[in-house]
Amino acid sequence: MISIPPTITVHTLTDAHCGVLTRFLAPRIAAAPYSSAMDEAAVRREVMAEPPPAVFPVRWQQHRRLGAWRAGQLVGFLDAAVGLDSESLDRPDYRPFGLIRFLALPDRPELIADAAAALLNAAQRFWQETGIAYVKAFHLSTGYPSFQAGAGLLPGDWGEQIRVLTGADFLLRERYYCFYRLLTDVHEEVTPLADLSLVYRGDRDDRRYELYYRRIDWVGRARLVRSRVISPQGKLPIAYLTDLYIDRPWRQQNIGKWLLRRLINDATLQGDAQMVLHLAHHQHAAVNLFIQQGFQELSYRGYTLEKALTQ
Repeated sequence: MISIPPTITVHTLTDAHCGVLTRFLAPRIAAAPYSSAMDEAAVRREVMAEPPPAVFPVRWQQHRRLGAWRAGQLVGFLDAAVGLDSESLDRPDYRPFGLIRFLALPDRPELIADAAAALLNAAQRFWQETGIAYVKAFHLSTGYPSFQAGAGLLPGDWGEQIRVLTGADFLLRERYYCFYRLLTDVHEEVTPLADLSLVYRGDRDDRRYELYYRRIDWVGRARLVRSRVISPQGKLPIAYLTDLYIDRPWRQQNIGKWLLRRLINDATLQGDAQMVLHLAHHQHAAVNLFIQQGFQELSYRGYTLEKALTQ
């Protein structure tokens, strides 16, 4: 008798699937650096909610959560959306595009290729039904808030995701590094320029900084988001630096260095154990600034990929 292996089918997931999806996603999320625990409540809040929450500004328009099933078992998951990420949000000429927020593949190597192909084909049908011609995968702004402190990136050892996406004609667009700094003692802050002032907005868990000269001229901004992530020692409080920007006319005056030290001291006094951030590989000046202030690179890479769809 010839044995026919079970086929892989793809179905849209709903709230009724939250339990099985949690069991599938939780160990994969936990394997990524700086991740919070992914329980069923987090799946409902971050994966199934409309619109889904995000650390960075995103304009969500449509959403579809796709599950790959084999013999009644969930073996793969693709979180697909339509909208605009933070990079394109304020550009009036940008049309919405497809987004891959997350891709989880089977544990069994022999199932990876078939599950990935089935998920990507289903996602492409969804995007083409909505008139989408371009797709971005794992943009920094579209990840789950509890996953890598909110960044939509891949851990560097998830080689299978890169392999199946590049095999499906996705092109690598951006590479990110992760930097961290232990927070132990406060450091001296030397104001580089007289008449600089800081305005604080938000709260202790999401604090925004606005920097002005003589309370009139805008100089720069920063933002710290606090989170508690999984670590070998238990839940670790961290400060995630989502933004640090000095306006071009004010650069080369040590203002960025002073503002970063203020952020480090604020996070230290709040009781955070580490400060974490992601930087694109081409941001050489920023990389030098953070290394000078005691940040270290984590053994980790994140990637953004893109693809033009064919009709």
